[in-house]
Amino acid sequence: MNQQSSSDDFIDAVFGNDPNADAYYNEDQDIKIEDGTYPAVIVGLTTSDVITRKGTHADLYKPTYEIARGEHKGGKIPDKGIWRFRSNPSKTHNRSSRGNIIYKNVLDMLGIELEEVVVDGKALKRLPQLTNDNVIGKSVLISVQDDDYKSDYGRLSGKVAILQSTWSNGSTVPTVSTNQAVE
Repeated sequence: MNQQSSSDDFIDAVFGNDPNADAYYNEDQDIKIEDGTYPAVIVGLTTSDVITRKGTHADLYKPTYEIARGEHKGGKIPDKGIWRFRSNPSKTHNRSSRGNIIYKNVLDMLGIELEEVVVDGKALKRLPQLTNDNVIGKSVLISVQDDDYKSDYGRLSGKVAILQSTWSNGSTVPTVSTNQAVE
C-alpha cells in the first residue's frame, strides 16, 4: 500500500478529491465485555513516550488482550496502562523508584529477566522495556472494568483491562495490580 504525503492529501482536498472525506465507525470496536476476571492472551502492545506533569520521563505500555475462554472468548480489550518511569539513578531530579515497583512486579509475572548493574557503587536492577517479542503470546488473567476519565469533550467512559496475574492451565500466581497514578 502506497502512503501519500500530507501535502498530497492537501492538494487533493483543494481539488475536491479528498481521500479522507468520510469518517467511519466499526461496531467491533465497541467493547461489550462485562466486568469480571478473564483468562486472556496478550496479542498486541502499544507504547507511548510520556513526560509527566512533574517532568518525569516515562514509558506507558498498553497491551491488548484477547479473552481465551467463556462467553466473551475472542473479545479484545486494551490495558489501562503499565508505567515504566525512566530516571538517572545518580541524580535526585527525575528519579522515580516508587512507581517502578509495580513495573518490576509485572516483569517478574511475565518472566522477563532483569539485568543487575552497579551504579555509583550501588547494585541496581535495570528494568527492560516491554516489547512485542517479550509479551505477545503470554497467558494472563485480567480484570475488566469501567474506566471513566475527563477529556476536552467532557466525561467519557469505556472498558479497560488491568493485568492481575499469569495464567497457566487455570492456575495463577499472586495478584499484581498495575493500576497506579502518574507522578
